[in-house]
Amino acid sequence: MWNKTKLTRKQRIDFVQLLGDLLENGFSLQQAFAFFFNANLFVPSILASVQQDLNQGKSLAASFAQLNYSNDQILQIELAESHGDLAQTLSGIAEQMRLVQRQRENFLKAVSYPLLLLIFLIVILLGMRFFLLPQLLASGMIRAEDFSVQLIKMVPVIGLGMIIFLLVLLLCWQSWGKRHNYLVRFRVLAKMPLLGTLFSNYYSAYFALEWGKLFQQGLELNQIIECLLVVNGKSLMQEMAGDLKVRLAQGNTLAEELERYPFLTREFSRIVFQGEARGNLAKELLTYSQLVWRRFFNQLEFLCSWLQPLVFLIVAILIVSLYLTMLLPLTNLEGIL
Repeated sequence: MWNKTKLTRKQRIDFVQLLGDLLENGFSLQQAFAFFFNANLFVPSILASVQQDLNQGKSLAASFAQLNYSNDQILQIELAESHGDLAQTLSGIAEQMRLVQRQRENFLKAVSYPLLLLIFLIVILLGMRFFLLPQLLASGMIRAEDFSVQLIKMVPVIGLGMIIFLLVLLLCWQSWGKRHNYLVRFRVLAKMPLLGTLFSNYYSAYFALEWGKLFQQGLELNQIIECLLVVNGKSLMQEMAGDLKVRLAQGNTLAEELERYPFLTREFSRIVFQGEARGNLAKELLTYSQLVWRRFFNQLEFLCSWLQPLVFLIVAILIVSLYLTMLLPLTNLEGIL
C-alpha cells in the first residue's frame, strides 16, 4: 500500500524509473503525470503537489527535492534539465538506487544474525552483572578481586563508554563540518582507511558520469563550470567547479588540477588528460564511470562478505570469555574443597 505522505525508498525507485521510461517513449512531463493519475500508480496528493510545482514554473529538480531524493540525485536532474537527456538521467538514477538497495539488503543479511547473537550475549552479561554476581559475592563463592568478577563488572562501563564515545565523535564531526565547506570535509573523508577508497570510487564514478554527459552534449569546460555554479543548493561538485574556475584562470590544465583532489581516484586525472589528447573526453569519461561504478559495488560486496565472519569471530570470543568467567571461579572452588 502506498504511503500517503511521502514516497518510500522502493516507491522512489519505481517513480523515477517509470518517469524515465515514459519520457523515453515520447511522453511530456504533463502527459507522464496524467498517466500516473489515470493508472493510480502513486498517491494522488503527492502527484498533485509535484504537478502544481511544475505548473508554477518550478523545475523538476525542485519538485524532486520534496520527494526525499538525495542532493546528488537532484543535481543530476537539474543538470539534465539544463542540457537535455533527462530520460536517460532518470533511468540511470533508478539503476543506481537499485544497486544501492541491493547492497543495503546484502549488508543487513550479513550482520543481522551476528548482531542478534551479540545483543543476546550482552543481555546475558548484564544479567550476570546485576543479578547473578551479587548473589555469588554474598555467598562467598567468589571474591570481588578476581579477574572474572572485575571483567563482568566492567561490561556495562565499557559498553556505555563506547556508546558515549561514538556519540561525541558524531557530534564533533557535525560541528566541525558546519564550519567547513564540502571540499575540506571530503578531503578528510578521502584520507580515512577503507572508507576513503569507497568515497573516492563513488565520487569519481559520479563526476565522470555527469561530466561525460555534459561533454557529450557539446559543452566546453568553461560552460560546464558555469552550469554547475548556477544550480540551486550547495554540493561538492558545485564547490569543486568554483575552485576549478579560479585555478584554471591561472593557466593550469584540468588534468593537473584534478590531481589535487584526494576524493577522486588517482587515474581520474590521467583519463581526463588522455581524453583531451585524443579528442574523445566524453566517451572516455562515460566508459571510466561504468568501470568505477562496477569497482565500487564490488568493494561493497567484498566488505559484506567479510563482515559476517568478523562479527561471528567477535561473538565467539565473547562467548568463550563468558564461559571462562563463569567456570573458572567454580573450578577454583572445587580445587579447594
